[in-house]
Amino acid sequence: MAKYKLPAAIQCLKKKKLYETQIEQLANFQLRVHDQIIMLESAKATTDTVDALRSGSSAVKAIHQSVSIDDIENAIEEANEHTENMRQIQEALATPIGASADFDEDELEAELEDLEEEELDHELPEPPQTTRMEPSARVTTSSQPANDLAELTKLQAEMAL
Repeated sequence: MAKYKLPAAIQCLKKKKLYETQIEQLANFQLRVHDQIIMLESAKATTDTVDALRSGSSAVKAIHQSVSIDDIENAIEEANEHTENMRQIQEALATPIGASADFDEDELEAELEDLEEEELDHELPEPPQTTRMEPSARVTTSSQPANDLAELTKLQAEMAL
């Protein structure tokens, strides 16, 4: 019986070895396929990168061709003109209705002189009286600085309003 089993067992071992060889070949084929997939993905990524660089370069070139320094200067000048126009419009809108921008300069100068004279009159102290005072009157003049101080305080209060 052992003799009959022996050729069958050897036959099974041969099949086993054959299957193991086929499994190893299939694993190698599968490894090669995976290597090819990785190389194809890498090639695709490289191609996409090169295409993107070309596309970007073309876009930059088109922009440079479509825009010149003269165009930029013209655009800036137009923007400045629009800004000036808006400023003039805003000034026109800010001018009160019925207000005239034409003033008589002689009248303005005369008014300014009047204002300056009034200011000088307020700033200059009144000259001391040259009348001769009696000794009793001199005592009252010693309170003159107190009166000046009171007037100054009153003036400051008025100016604070």
